[in-house]
Amino acid sequence: MSERQNLSWTACDTLAAQGKKPSIGLVREWTIATTGAKKGSDGDVQKDINEWYADLLKLKRDKSVAELPDAVSALTRDLWRFAVESANDTLAAERTALAGEKAEAEKLIDLAQEDTLAAIEIANELKGKLTIANAAILGRDEQIKRLEEALAEQRATLRAKDDRIAGLAADLSRKAEEHAAGLAELDGLRKHSLLEIDRARGESRHWKAEFARVETENKSAANSYHEKIAVLDNELSRARGRLGAVEESLAEANRRVETLVAELAASNTVAPVTKQRFGSGKSRGIGTVRRRKL
Repeated sequence: MSERQNLSWTACDTLAAQGKKPSIGLVREWTIATTGAKKGSDGDVQKDINEWYADLLKLKRDKSVAELPDAVSALTRDLWRFAVESANDTLAAERTALAGEKAEAEKLIDLAQEDTLAAIEIANELKGKLTIANAAILGRDEQIKRLEEALAEQRATLRAKDDRIAGLAADLSRKAEEHAAGLAELDGLRKHSLLEIDRARGESRHWKAEFARVETENKSAANSYHEKIAVLDNELSRARGRLGAVEESLAEANRRVETLVAELAASNTVAPVTKQRFGSGKSRGIGTVRRRKL
């Protein structure tokens, strides 16, 4: 008896002692709980269960009933044999079904074997592809190595750039400090300029007031001068009127003198002294009027 069959029969005995009918599921559950592993296939377990039932029936068939008369014992054995035969007839359909399941299982095994052969072929094909893939992987490894070297160079370049950026950041910080100082100085200059602007505005207001005062004084003086000029213009107009009258009087006197001279020249009766007087008067420029300065 194999180890699997021994475990299956022990499981059947245990289940029968617990009042349970042995089955594939219960036997397998007991086997896994006891040994921690699955023993055999479902067909093997069912075969072990059937053999356990057969051994049990054989034991019951051959064993006599103690302390009974022979006739009763014979009847009891016949009754037990009849019960066993009835049980065998009842189990015949189950055996037929199990045989069909076994045939199906064998077919499945054949299919599995065919699938296994196909899987082996696929595995061989995959091995070839794996060899090609390994060669490609080696090429990729070399390419990765070159890329890693290029990456190392790039990292060195990046470190140099980082150092340069750090230097530029320091310069920028210094420039920012200088800019802040320049802004502070510019703010001081702005405040000083605002103070100067306020002072200039104050002076501008002062000079504006002075200008307004001087302008007022100038306007007053101008008005006074205008009044004086008006008075002088009036006096000048009156003087011009008087001068015009004098000029008219002189012109009239000159006409009279010329008339008299003409009359004297025509009559020739005037004495030499008179001629000399009139001649001297003519030589002075009779008829000219000298204006006096105003």
